[in-house]
Amino acid sequence: MVKNLQYKRILLACSLVLVSFIVLNGIAPQESISFDLAELPDNYMVIEGYVVSKRINSIWLAEESISFIGIVSNSVKGYSANDINISKNKDFEKIINFRQLKLNQKVRVYCDYVRESNPPKTEAFYIEIIENND
Repeated sequence: MVKNLQYKRILLACSLVLVSFIVLNGIAPQESISFDLAELPDNYMVIEGYVVSKRINSIWLAEESISFIGIVSNSVKGYSANDINISKNKDFEKIINFRQLKLNQKVRVYCDYVRESNPPKTEAFYIEIIENND
């Protein structure tokens, strides 16, 4: 009886990992969306960096790529003051797809101003992939 309960727990844990992977990365192939930089507001700024963390509605950007140990420790203790939390701008939500981004991938973010908060935050108009780490 005890072994049966352990198998159910292991099966449940594996199922949760699989479901979270599917939710964060998606199953369907990602479609390419064309974007014209002329559509951006006049006061946009550009930030380049590495994707060090992904959430459903935001990503974290840092100046340097991160190791596996860094990923685990940052999820526990938080991120540094140099890391920027990037969410989607409401007017450009359909253009940005966080699912296509991968950890340690270098990107260029076209965004509005960086808010003076802890951690720094901004809203992205468009995200361009600079380096693929396939």
